[in-house]
Amino acid sequence: MQLLSTLALLGSVLTAFANPLPSPGLVGEFNNDHDITPNGTVLVSRDIRGSIPIGAHAMEHRFQPVIDFDKDGCYYTSAVDRSSNLNPGLGTGGCPHHNCRELNRLENNNVYSRRRCNNGWCAIMYEYYFEKDLWACGSGHRHEWENIIVFVQNDRPRRVSGARHGKHDRATNSFRVKDDTRVKMVYHKEGAGTHNFRTASAGDDKIENHTGQWFLGRLVGWNNWPSVAMRNKVLDGKNWSKDGGIRPKLGDRDFADNLRQAAGNSVPGFNPNVDG
Repeated sequence: MQLLSTLALLGSVLTAFANPLPSPGLVGEFNNDHDITPNGTVLVSRDIRGSIPIGAHAMEHRFQPVIDFDKDGCYYTSAVDRSSNLNPGLGTGGCPHHNCRELNRLENNNVYSRRRCNNGWCAIMYEYYFEKDLWACGSGHRHEWENIIVFVQNDRPRRVSGARHGKHDRATNSFRVKDDTRVKMVYHKEGAGTHNFRTASAGDDKIENHTGQWFLGRLVGWNNWPSVAMRNKVLDGKNWSKDGGIRPKLGDRDFADNLRQAAGNSVPGFNPNVDG
């Protein structure tokens, strides 16, 4: 009986060597621009981009929103690393949250900001990068950028707007804050559509992200990039257009247009086109 048991164990070991398991941490490869193998097995990409150094104007830090994420979408992460390598993004394989709602995304994150001040107001845009945006399993696009604009007057946030697919048509003067200055925002899936930012309700204090708290990312201001060349590379829409991807809105023309939309008629005297 002992001999039979030994032979059975030896057979199991030989079988394991003949059919080894995948190495932990194996980088998933894109297959036809999807993160999924021909046999339908989803691969988790480990091609994470490290973040670039923190640096921004004190006002941009002070009024940076805090974020939570509903469970049906990605976390934001870094768009570029210190060597100017852009994030390759994720294809449309899997479902909206697959492969991108992992703690390592938050551990390797950046938020990109730019401000414009005149006539007693300051508007600050905070831009966030997501590796994909799907409205249904297998349907959507690689590369997503969404922004939040905060209008500040007399050292208080007065108005906030979360972008909805490139538009600022739900700006509001009613919102909840943390530590008096940080608007609470939630990245969520809007019905049958894709994802965007909304203002938080009281129920959103039941945090859903992996950190268990309102999340505050590593901020990089307009004048604090490691180089202008890196900033220009990230702003170049051609680098994000694969598979219908969205570009960031920090460039001069997009920036002014987004500020104009978000201000509406509720920020009297503010000029979205002028600094100072």
